Amino acid sequence: MAVPLCTESDTSESLKLPENGPSQSPPKFWPVSVPVLGEKTEVVSSTKDACFASATETLQQISTTFTPSDKLQVIQLTFEEITKEVMSSLKDNFLWSMDDQFPVFLYVVLRARIRNLGSEVSLIEDLMDPCVQHGEHGIMFTTLKACYYQIQHEKTT
Repeated sequence: MAVPLCTESDTSESLKLPENGPSQSPPKFWPVSVPVLGEKTEVVSSTKDACFASATETLQQISTTFTPSDKLQVIQLTFEEITKEVMSSLKDNFLWSMDDQFPVFLYVVLRARIRNLGSEVSLIEDLMDPCVQHGEHGIMFTTLKACYYQIQHEKTT
């Protein structure tokens, strides 16, 4: 069950603005409350696991594929799932940029809890066709590498 994202009309009552300034992801992708049986219910840590659940499940399939092209296809499907969920809640004229996508994709990567993510990244990087690096799959793969780098270098405080 996917948790619906907040729409522009819901922002005044259900979304909290970032307290640390513009460096945080826009709040429109992170539901603070969701409708349950006609009433707004605050999102707690247990329901946050449901956010972008279909994208998380899709990305978990990266471990069950064997070729770099299949792994890149899983990454592409993950981006498509994220985009589908975001676009269903926002206006059609919303421009989905990498500044918005990266934090959401990082969230999905963290929630997917892929065992040996570094090995998956290395396998794709070492064996993928070099011409793929300059296309859409290359950008998506670079985003996954950036997420892995962020996870490795995040300070635990």
